Amino acid sequence: MKIGLALGGGAARGIAHIGVLKYLEDQGVVPCCVAGTSAGSIIGSMYCSGKTPDEIIEIAHSISWKDLVKITIPKKGLIKSTLLLDMVREHLGDITFDDLKIPLKINAVDLLSGDEIVITEGLVAEAVQASCAIPGIFTPVKINKYLFVDGGLLDNVPVTTMLKEDLDYIVAVDVGLQKPLEKEPSSIFEILMQSFDIVRRQRDIPAHENADVIIAPDLGDISMWDVTKIDILVEKGYKEAEAKLSEIDLDKKPGRISKWLRKRKKRKKGK
Repeated sequence: MKIGLALGGGAARGIAHIGVLKYLEDQGVVPCCVAGTSAGSIIGSMYCSGKTPDEIIEIAHSISWKDLVKITIPKKGLIKSTLLLDMVREHLGDITFDDLKIPLKINAVDLLSGDEIVITEGLVAEAVQASCAIPGIFTPVKINKYLFVDGGLLDNVPVTTMLKEDLDYIVAVDVGLQKPLEKEPSSIFEILMQSFDIVRRQRDIPAHENADVIIAPDLGDISMWDVTKIDILVEKGYKEAEAKLSEIDLDKKPGRISKWLRKRKKRKKGK
């Protein structure tokens, strides 16, 4: 059975993706392709390179924000995105998309044209850096003719990037805010992220309809900048995946196909 996995953005909350991957691993299920936006591109790139969920958890425990944050004079962003590039390179090296064990798609937005660009070639670490360059927070990333910012600007849960694949199921993982915050943001970073999330949540809801299964763990009031709750985030991701996927026989071809494939078949028949 062919399963495509779309991992959404959400900064530190993206650690919950590891719990979803761990559940799939426990069921002996390996997706045939992965799409990742922002934080989802970080976890997706680690996984598609061959690292196990437990190994990715160890990496998460070894990282702190001081490893990723170098404040700049606010010209193009508050934080240099090169430190994120260095972190990904430390764990992946300079591998290309062709070196990955599982096909991976990473989306980013070209600030010059305003277009979403799905990256499937070149250095994986540079693509991750581009997809994570949150506008106003991280400096944009120049690759060839493009000036990239965070892919979540146009497609935070990259279901649409999977639609051209011949899949039995598209499983989307949304780690964005599911309910209003219980306390006021305490920093400019939280204010920017919350504002960013409000806009994209209204846009992403219709896009979710293209997924067959949506895993959206209730991460409560965990801040998008809180990297201290790794085990809690992993557990919540695991339990939500178990709740949403336990009734689906992931080892066998389902009696139905994805909604998009059904629509495509109808179009081919002229219906």
